[in-house]
Amino acid sequence: MVQKFFNKKNRIGKTSREMRKQAEQLLGKKAMMVQDIDPEDIPALIHELQVHQIELTLQNEELIASQLQLEESWARYIYLYDHAPVGYFTFDGKGLILAVNLTGCRQLGLEKEALLQKPFTSFMSQDDSDLFYLHLKKISATKSRQTCTLTLFREKGKPFHVQLDSIPSVQGTDENLLCQSTVTDITERKELADALQVSETFFRRLFEEAREGIVILDAETGQISDVNPFMMEMLGYSHEDFLGKKLWEIGLFKDVEAWRVSFAELLSKGCVRYNNLPLETKNGRIIAVEFISSVFLVNHHKVIQCRIRDVTRRQFGAVSTQEVHDGTERRVRERRSVLRSSDEQLEQERKRHRQLEESLLQALAEIKTLKDRLVIENLYFRQESIKKQQFDHIIGQSDGLKYVLYRAEQVAPIDTTVLILGETGTGKELIAEVIHNLSPRKDRPLVTVNCAALPVNLIESELFGREKGAFTGADTRRMGRFEIANGSTLCLDEIGELPMEVQAKLLRVIQHGVFERLGSSKSIKVDVRIVATTNRNLDEAIRTGRFREDLFYRLNVFPITIPPLRQRIDDIPLLVEAFVERYARKMGKQITSIPKETMKALQDYPWPGNIRELESIIERAVILCRGPILQLADKLHISSLPLPSPGGTMKEMERSQILQALAKTGWRIEGKNGAAKLLGLHPSTLRARMHKLSIVRPHSGSPV
Repeated sequence: MVQKFFNKKNRIGKTSREMRKQAEQLLGKKAMMVQDIDPEDIPALIHELQVHQIELTLQNEELIASQLQLEESWARYIYLYDHAPVGYFTFDGKGLILAVNLTGCRQLGLEKEALLQKPFTSFMSQDDSDLFYLHLKKISATKSRQTCTLTLFREKGKPFHVQLDSIPSVQGTDENLLCQSTVTDITERKELADALQVSETFFRRLFEEAREGIVILDAETGQISDVNPFMMEMLGYSHEDFLGKKLWEIGLFKDVEAWRVSFAELLSKGCVRYNNLPLETKNGRIIAVEFISSVFLVNHHKVIQCRIRDVTRRQFGAVSTQEVHDGTERRVRERRSVLRSSDEQLEQERKRHRQLEESLLQALAEIKTLKDRLVIENLYFRQESIKKQQFDHIIGQSDGLKYVLYRAEQVAPIDTTVLILGETGTGKELIAEVIHNLSPRKDRPLVTVNCAALPVNLIESELFGREKGAFTGADTRRMGRFEIANGSTLCLDEIGELPMEVQAKLLRVIQHGVFERLGSSKSIKVDVRIVATTNRNLDEAIRTGRFREDLFYRLNVFPITIPPLRQRIDDIPLLVEAFVERYARKMGKQITSIPKETMKALQDYPWPGNIRELESIIERAVILCRGPILQLADKLHISSLPLPSPGGTMKEMERSQILQALAKTGWRIEGKNGAAKLLGLHPSTLRARMHKLSIVRPHSGSPV
């Protein structure tokens, strides 16, 4: 911008020289005209010229003053621009840095000359690069302000979080739109928000896991706003029985008027405590409780916390102790046996000490269990959050996909078990994530277990956990996926591969929400929503005895069938463009066009491997592409492999077809009479599929 200012001054100087030259030419012309002037008019003409000269001098002084003010304003603007509290950047349509202020240079740790013409994506991860390019596309499409959050890496220093606010520049064109952006460091704000979220989650878990009843009331209305599970279990009332009602309206207290007075006393004192207070449960049983109420200020709003402990046994124990004491005194007076009375009192003290010790050990065990669960859930959440960044959204606009998403949106708010059906590679796990993210359980991480990827002898331990010493090698106690997913959603991927002996235990968990760890007889109760996926024909598996019929009916409450890619032909161009853009950017290539014949070949192919196969073929094509036009690395042949039939999975049919072709060609792959030619596949493609399906040549022990 400083260079623009000097260029402007040079232009002004050049204009002044041209004006002087023009004035000299006019003066020469007027000198010729002076010869025709009458001598009597000369004094008046001289006076007029002197007045005009003074006017020009005054105008010149005003012009110089205006120019000085403009220079001062420009200098202030340059100073404010460079030393603003946020970074100012100008990007082109490809994300190259065209201009940056000094604050932006300090943020990225480089000089201005090193930043100009440098891609902004070189300071961020691949996932954030995708988000930044999407940000630029939105600005180009909407011509309006857009905002996004990124994590940037300094040249030397720790990564930091920023908020990017961008608007389209008036200097840009539709073909090459410029983008003016501010980069605000929000690291402290984000760390504070993350810490606050962790604290809220921790205290919410303490509220739910507390072994005493807790009720939260609105101080102004006296209505109940929240109640923990232990309170409902202790009194026998449901969550709906409490919410929106006042504490004395539920039927717990006999003297309602006295409790209204007590509520007013609580508001004035701030804390009220009652010992051995009688309460009536829903089934009419009278229990003695310790009742403690306190007033707190939360977000400038008064709330009341009531803690209720069941002390019925303590009260009865005290009565029993008194009776024993009276009897002892009576026996002492009768038998005059001081020694016996002392022994009985000592035994009672020992019992109390043992009970206290058992209570402490039980509390320590519960604390350790909660700690272990928090650590495991934390690790699992970090792994799942990394996986979720791989897909920002589901690509496609076909009617089949829209119907699947509509079905997912219908069932998401309800804790109904969902069975997602579809061929391999259709994105069943993505639909499971959509259902979880739209459900009330979205604040907890989605827990996923692949039933086909685990050995048979480890599946039960992975699902239900194990105790130390449950089997050889189990040197520590481990929580299973059902415990980790308590209060959240568990996705059982490839449920059709689950062994029969584990299916019975899974059926019990779905029906009753109860299971036991391996090596333990203690039942554990959980609240888990089940979303199962499979590419198998479960009806056929039931007929052949490989899947339990009762488990199928428990899972098949709300089935969602994902259409294969061959039925979503309209989505193929969108998927191809997305995959080409992703892998071209990842490999640093510029692929600008996809021939119509290539796109037609991709739409005509039946895609036995669905979206996963399409992505692999596009990635291989981008790797081998040498120019801006995409060319397929393999030739696609229709009907090279049969489509899935009700008699088996796609994997089984594909394996059978390849084995038949290999048997006909004597296990020869390449050449005129090879299996690849017979199947219409490239030899490298056939070898890759054989390796994936674990097809080995007899007596060789290795893939051909």
